[in-house]
Amino acid sequence: MHIWFGLWVVVAAVEVLLYVFGTRALEHDRFTRYAVAACMALAIVGANVGLLTYDWIIWCAPLLLMPYRLINVARFARYRMHSARLQAVSIRTHSWVVSAQILLAAISWLLRDVPAVTVFAVLAAVQFVGVLTLLRASTRTWEHAKPSENARHYTDKELPTVSVLIPARDETESLQLCLDSLIANDYPKLEILVLDDCSINPKTPEIIRHYAHDGVRFIQGEVPPDDWVAKNFAYEQLRAEASGEVLLFCGVDTIFESRAIRAVIETLLSRHMGMLSVLPTRTVTSQRTISFLQTMRYYWELCLPRRMFKRPPVLSTCWVVYAKLLEEFGGLSAVSQSVSPEAHFAKLAVTKDAYNFILSQGELQVHSTKTLRDQFDTAVRVRYPQLHRRLELVAFTALFELFFFVGPFLGLWLSFRLPHSGAFFSLWFCCILAVEAMYYLIAVRTKLNSPVVAFLTASLGFASDVVMLHISMLRYEFGTVNWKGRNVCIPVMRVEPHLPKFPD
Repeated sequence: MHIWFGLWVVVAAVEVLLYVFGTRALEHDRFTRYAVAACMALAIVGANVGLLTYDWIIWCAPLLLMPYRLINVARFARYRMHSARLQAVSIRTHSWVVSAQILLAAISWLLRDVPAVTVFAVLAAVQFVGVLTLLRASTRTWEHAKPSENARHYTDKELPTVSVLIPARDETESLQLCLDSLIANDYPKLEILVLDDCSINPKTPEIIRHYAHDGVRFIQGEVPPDDWVAKNFAYEQLRAEASGEVLLFCGVDTIFESRAIRAVIETLLSRHMGMLSVLPTRTVTSQRTISFLQTMRYYWELCLPRRMFKRPPVLSTCWVVYAKLLEEFGGLSAVSQSVSPEAHFAKLAVTKDAYNFILSQGELQVHSTKTLRDQFDTAVRVRYPQLHRRLELVAFTALFELFFFVGPFLGLWLSFRLPHSGAFFSLWFCCILAVEAMYYLIAVRTKLNSPVVAFLTASLGFASDVVMLHISMLRYEFGTVNWKGRNVCIPVMRVEPHLPKFPD
């Protein structure tokens, strides 16, 4: 084992040297860079598999992190970023992943002589405590986000002017539904601005102009610079044209009930907030499909104890903010490269006790009409940036989800093969009930899934999130991620749009 471990240490050290010196030395030599990366990958696999074959009990868990080291090597070979940034992120990822492998190996070594039944008992207990903690956080966030039933009603004169800002690119039916719902709203001081974001489909500007007689303002958008996410640049152009005291940002896949905007603004005023974000539901008339992706998107905003870390839940579907507060926080230029600009402003607002996340309930009815395709595209676009574009965080999040949310379902089957099967069965069954309760809270209460579907597919929902997380990571690192036909990898990943060609 000492020989294999020594080889593993040498390979890890050589990997560091490769990132420290090879990143810049091989910048213009693609053939050598790919050859060196291939040799490095073979060495990593060989060292890890060698340790696994010698003592699988100790090295089975660390092997789960080996693929992320290989992805890190592939990122070095692909070379899509400036050398300094590539060097920094590669070294950081390597340090975290290797340290985690050593930690897992050390824990496995300490537990190797412990009876298996004791190890499974500890794992089951950790899962039980973990899912109960997350369930409590989810229910607390849900209760805290309920709109106040006794919120004060304001006269028309007391209400501020509101500008609704909608970017549209190649939109047709969704845009019409959204505008129809806005025009039907009873808010007295409403300004609706729609930006045609250089649409290829000629119907989009025609639809916007068709609503001019209803007070909808048409704004012709400009091509976004390379250092701006297209959606943020569209919002910035809309903000510059808006005259309202309060800005309401929403997508074309949003529908407002007749009193929804008034309810949102009255909640903003009665709670003395500067910013609100709304969790939408599916419309009653929409067809309920098995919605894993949107459910998990909502889940990660609700399940974590975010208030403890001053990172409040937020969604891009519908959020409102005072125009002055937005400027105080640096405006949209401060988040030009962010796929979730609203998260930045919410984080700043919550430090001033000026932010709330609210549910769509009562008179405050905001609905999402995202199709399955749109949900997939959104998940790909936001999941990796939500983890700060870090491979090591993807690895830890994936293991976290598999252990706490999928693990209990596997443990329930395993309990019949362990001593004291009744105790193990009870513990894992309670874990499953907590996981099901969390999933039910999101999937059913927001009308995304029926109760039966939610109950039967909870484990699949969490497993699908692990898959989507890796798809998002791979697309950002090695492919393209598009928003309405625009490559967001360029501003988000700081990818060079036109890297110069060098001879091999």
